[in-house]
Amino acid sequence: MNEIYLRDTFGNFLVEHGKTYKDMVVLDADLSYSTRTYKFAEKFPKRFFDFGIAEQNMVGAAIGFAISGKIPIVSGFSIFTTGRAWEFIRLICHDKLNVKIITTHGGLVGEDGSTHNALEDLTLMSTLPNISILVPSDNLELEKMLHYALTSNGPFYVRLPREGFPKVHNKDYKFSIGNPDVLKNGDDICLIGIGYGSSLALQAAKELEQKYEISVKVINQATLKPINVKEFLSCIDKINKIVIIEEHNIYCGMGNILTRIISENSPKLIKILGVHNSFGESGSRVSLLSNYHLDLKSLIDIIKDMI
Repeated sequence: MNEIYLRDTFGNFLVEHGKTYKDMVVLDADLSYSTRTYKFAEKFPKRFFDFGIAEQNMVGAAIGFAISGKIPIVSGFSIFTTGRAWEFIRLICHDKLNVKIITTHGGLVGEDGSTHNALEDLTLMSTLPNISILVPSDNLELEKMLHYALTSNGPFYVRLPREGFPKVHNKDYKFSIGNPDVLKNGDDICLIGIGYGSSLALQAAKELEQKYEISVKVINQATLKPINVKEFLSCIDKINKIVIIEEHNIYCGMGNILTRIISENSPKLIKILGVHNSFGESGSRVSLLSNYHLDLKSLIDIIKDMI
């Protein structure tokens, strides 16, 4: 991919807006070069804290910073931050503290090692009340999300990948938390993506319309929590076939959340494209996406069966 990595956009954002958000402090767990928070550390060394490989200590300190009136940015790899410190994050949500958890290396991370893949983090976070969960689909959306999170009170979880995603938004894009983001209108089938899934959906829509003469709608559901149920249902009201695409375990991810909402209100034929009850392996990202059937061919095959 030639796109700027989302973690670089994150690191640059912290530096560019460090003076604007004067109460912001950044916490890391010995991963600042990978998460790109080292950029903030170089510019604002007195507001950067490296806790080493001790995610529980890091999140515990974030609780103290939040109680003291600061805006702590908790950074680390997705699976380690959410997994090792979940009980502390639960306390943050319980007390509605103003902590922003922004992790990198979400989903399939490539060659960093099989234990580094994060295919369960959205499940862990979505079980918690009082937290907003955001998954950007490109760099522009990430910048909008970061501004929103830092100007909104309460806990946030923002999940970033290791690499970059293709651009899917124009410069006039406005982020609206909870609402479906329609990337393309269509009538016959609806593809709903989150993160990488949104760009894959757009790619598939173009090929499907050329080959099969069907009309495809594409929705980027960048907000996993909260979801504006009324707007979401209105957006898919006239379409009876839906495919949900997520770079996550399908057993308790976005697909399950959306299918529950749909089935309770307006049942439709739904398929979910994601990882089936498996841990991720180590390898190139392209090969991993193909191995776990998160590629264009697999998506096209599912849609062909549905139509």
